[in-house]
Amino acid sequence: MSYLSTKRRRDFRASRRQFMAVYITIGLGILLFASSFDAYRNLEASYSTTYERLAFSDMTISGVDDSFTTTAEGIHGVSDAEYRRQADLPMRVNGEVFFGRIVGPAGSGSSEINRLDITDGSALDESDLTGSVIETHMATEFSVGTGDKVEVLGTAGWIESTALGVAISAEYIWPARNRQEIFPPPETFGVMFVDDSFLDQVPANTITEQVLTRYDSSATVSTVDEKLTEASTSAGAASAIPQAQQSSNEALQLDVQGFAQMSVAFPALFLLAAGMATFILMTRIVFSQRSVIGTLRASGVSRRRLERHYLSFGLTAAVVGIAIGLPLGMLAGWLATGAYTNALGIPDSTAEFHLLTPVIGIAFGLLTGLLAAWVPARSATRLSPADAMRGEVPAESGSRSLPERILPPLRNLPIRWKMVLRGIGRSPKRTISTALGVALAVIVVLVSWGMLDSIQVLLGDQFNEIELQDVNVAMAAEIDDTTVDQIASIEGVDAAEPMVSLTAAVKGPKGTYETQLTGLQTDTVMHGFPDGLPTGGIIAGEALSAETGVEVGDEITVELPTVGTSIQEKLVGFVSEPMGTFLYIDNTALSSALDAGDPGVDGSAVLQSPVNTTVAARFADGFDRDAIIADIKKTDSVVTVIDAKALEQLLDQSMSFFYVFVGIMLLFGGAMAFALIFNTISVNVAERSTEYANMRANGISMTTLARLVAGENMILTMIGIPFGLLGGFLLGSQFMKTYSSDQFQMTFSVRPSTLILCSLAMLVVAGLSLIPALRTIRRLSIAEVVRERSL
Repeated sequence: MSYLSTKRRRDFRASRRQFMAVYITIGLGILLFASSFDAYRNLEASYSTTYERLAFSDMTISGVDDSFTTTAEGIHGVSDAEYRRQADLPMRVNGEVFFGRIVGPAGSGSSEINRLDITDGSALDESDLTGSVIETHMATEFSVGTGDKVEVLGTAGWIESTALGVAISAEYIWPARNRQEIFPPPETFGVMFVDDSFLDQVPANTITEQVLTRYDSSATVSTVDEKLTEASTSAGAASAIPQAQQSSNEALQLDVQGFAQMSVAFPALFLLAAGMATFILMTRIVFSQRSVIGTLRASGVSRRRLERHYLSFGLTAAVVGIAIGLPLGMLAGWLATGAYTNALGIPDSTAEFHLLTPVIGIAFGLLTGLLAAWVPARSATRLSPADAMRGEVPAESGSRSLPERILPPLRNLPIRWKMVLRGIGRSPKRTISTALGVALAVIVVLVSWGMLDSIQVLLGDQFNEIELQDVNVAMAAEIDDTTVDQIASIEGVDAAEPMVSLTAAVKGPKGTYETQLTGLQTDTVMHGFPDGLPTGGIIAGEALSAETGVEVGDEITVELPTVGTSIQEKLVGFVSEPMGTFLYIDNTALSSALDAGDPGVDGSAVLQSPVNTTVAARFADGFDRDAIIADIKKTDSVVTVIDAKALEQLLDQSMSFFYVFVGIMLLFGGAMAFALIFNTISVNVAERSTEYANMRANGISMTTLARLVAGENMILTMIGIPFGLLGGFLLGSQFMKTYSSDQFQMTFSVRPSTLILCSLAMLVVAGLSLIPALRTIRRLSIAEVVRERSL
């Protein structure tokens, strides 16, 4: 074994705690990358497998008749096109009424698009036209199984259907009603598949005609999407939704995109911190071994060999970190995939070995270790033997610290405080590296913590500032002033008013956007608007401009397929809302617009129709919420009550996987922050061991010395915290932007308490990190250090 190998082994032993911290930070970075990247790739593969097996539609065109199938099949790249009908209307199971959806044909044997995966019972039977297949989420929520009865409110009253089976549908892996209602409460929405003839028994104004398409495997998706969209627009379609924007798929892809972003952003942040820890440690080793380096150089050791020696420190740290993080990360990614697909009921769970994961992970780790060690290794080789052997004696005399020069009264401080201030300024590199290490630790923790805050703030804004109603009441009878007053008179109801909801499609220069038009009273107390609801014109979610190209002041065309007309209205403003991109209009203006629509329809009849309108109610404080809802359900003509608070709870629950993921980031971030600050402060103290030993030899007590060391390092920690808070906010804002879309306007929001707690946590970590450092000082052999210093 060479003398340099022996030296390296002894250096590792002497700085084992610091190297352990480096191993942990590199290992955590690799672990986070491998787990999130594998989960991302596996989720993509799982979705793709299910979509391909069930022939998920590449584009769904609504508002066209069956003749459009011929048009679609004539477009190059379209392999198949099928016509179907669906309807949204009240359904009843075991006495529970909700607003559900029936879809036909049901992807039975004759259909080649959007096939069903039958998990229980059988598919539709042509000899049983009243039979149905229940979508799995509805079956679970309402405890519906093969042979059970489900009722649908048809033209002549309730129609009974017998469940023939239960199935998974690629359209409803995430049970979204549409793109604007991605999170309907489970007890308010369900889907069942029926024979097409079943839909002849329901009101015509509840039916939506659709054409589903599939593309050739060799087709360029974007090109075919564009051609089909143009053809559907020419045919007067209400919407043309490509697979990427289909509501269920889009909701699932939010998580895929999140994993994709997390697989790069967080590991990069951790590896940056690991690189910083390695850099600090290597710089300290090189600095403390100046005389050794000088002796080696004077003894004939070449610069290249010396550089390779110190690079081996970074390489060793990288290899150990990779060995720890990579297998654990890949295992975690596979486990996360299984847990996620099982939780969502995705039938095909694909957990594969992706060669790219270890390749990138190893490259990340090696790059981190080698780059961090390269600068100090290079500086070691550039030292001349004479300069190196001179040791750590500074070339210049001491001077007043910067704070003393800026604030002269500080010159009158006790000597021990002057020593703290001057110690900070004596070595700018040490000061900057310590503050930077603290800042990086703060960034990692704040980004994770802030993302949790952001979701909570988003939900709070949505349900406390924007959607102010407690419930929406669906009725079977016409909704007029008498109906609204009936709900308002129930004990505990503070206010009630009609709320119109119409499926809508806005046409603009950039294309058509499917959304929802909501009609409210001008003086509404059910929805919060910054400047109130105008008496004329439409206001819209701000994402509408990017989606369609419309601007404030434009006269826009709004297709309303459920009432069979389109209206022209002026866009008078945009509103910023966390969830969805909706249209809002005053009920009186909506009625007039419908009367003047193309073709004109009876606006008053549309607004009073229970198909289009609900009664929004707000409760008074101090009353039993469940009791009020129970009283509303007892009211004549009430079909169902949609609890807005239940929706809030559902959204909070649906974020549980996100909370777990970010929570793990926060846990790892805390561990990394401790390792990084511990390493930085330990190096800081070890670097000045000779100085501290001489101070002990000159009579300074251990208590005083501990105060000096603690004071200096706590001040450096406090210097780094503000930069970390600023950097964490800026970086967190960039992370949250990657989640923003027309469905979610995500902003990075940090509560003041989070900033305070994060700062206090860093001070606590710094204090804990001082314990082993002070123990090291206490164990210093004064005689040995002074004797070494005199040589």
